[in-house]
Amino acid sequence: MKAVVCYGPGDVRVDDIDDPTPLAGEVKIRVAAVGVCHTDLNFTTGQVPVPFPIVLGHEAAGVIVELGPEVRALHVGDHVVCSIIGPCEHCFQCLRDDPALCENAPLFTGRMLDGTTRLSKNGSPIHTLHFQGSYAEYAVVPERFVTAIRADAPLDVMCGLACGVSTGLGAAIVRAQVKPGSSVVVIGSGGVGLSTMMGARFCGATTVIAVDRLAHKVDKALELGFATHGIDASMTDPVAAVLELTAGRGADYGFDAVGVDGTFDQVIAATRPGATCVVIGRALGLVEVTVNTAMLLRQRILTGTYGGSIHPRRHIPEFVELCMQGRLNLAGILDTRYSIDQAPQALDDLHHGRVTRGVIVFPSPGDELGGHP
Repeated sequence: MKAVVCYGPGDVRVDDIDDPTPLAGEVKIRVAAVGVCHTDLNFTTGQVPVPFPIVLGHEAAGVIVELGPEVRALHVGDHVVCSIIGPCEHCFQCLRDDPALCENAPLFTGRMLDGTTRLSKNGSPIHTLHFQGSYAEYAVVPERFVTAIRADAPLDVMCGLACGVSTGLGAAIVRAQVKPGSSVVVIGSGGVGLSTMMGARFCGATTVIAVDRLAHKVDKALELGFATHGIDASMTDPVAAVLELTAGRGADYGFDAVGVDGTFDQVIAATRPGATCVVIGRALGLVEVTVNTAMLLRQRILTGTYGGSIHPRRHIPEFVELCMQGRLNLAGILDTRYSIDQAPQALDDLHHGRVTRGVIVFPSPGDELGGHP
């Protein structure tokens, strides 16, 4: 099968590899669509260490074509979204209903849950990103990382719920629990930032301020109606502009959807005493933040989120339903589709800010990529 393999930093190739087989507790999915996410870039540049070679991709949606032994809740033919969150349901964190912190889902090992690999080329092992490796025609994924959704939902739109879109929606709806009538500032107007703004608007926020150094991304947030105000950070001091828009007080909620030096400092400075400030993005492998404790004494809440802090089997179907009802405009974020052979170009476009959200789509014998709500 075709797959996008990263053989080392800067070395990304579309290659032919062996067809994988699921083992116990795993399913094989024919990938219909997979999102192009900044997290993949972190591995291709070496910002986040992973074992090589590795098949990229962690935002898959598709159709189950084969079950391994001991799969209980899923069936061949199910339309599914593969989450980056895979709760075991019995560890300390899962029993506290905090599945994003599951103690039995190690990050970035390149291996499956049993410590082995499913992917190979001519018998030589290839690693798997996020238990999924879905820049490929087929993906083998542990059942607990897979959520079934309604069959009429367009999978090229829904695949973002595997990571980026759910991360943004969940940051606003689940983690911060934005209140109606509140003010929100989001630094970064890419796919995750737009999803955060959409989630904040869904919660009833009346002032949503989009900040980005690329004016066309701010314009898109305004055009989609996700933001009520936009700030081009390449031309304007974003903190001063947010303070001016919020009567000098600062926003009630702040989100860093970028994750580079200085962006979370801006979030803190642009929010009011008592505000909730959430780290979402991780464009760099390590970003250090120095916080004046006076900011905390003024009762700001500084927190973060992994995957939007969602419970996949609860929230992903809910997000799908809201999209199909026209209450969440997930399709509005998507602006570019690629074939698998164009995957290196897709990553380069994302790196240079040419696209907001790109998706790799695969030829399908079905019509699951049809009509968007």
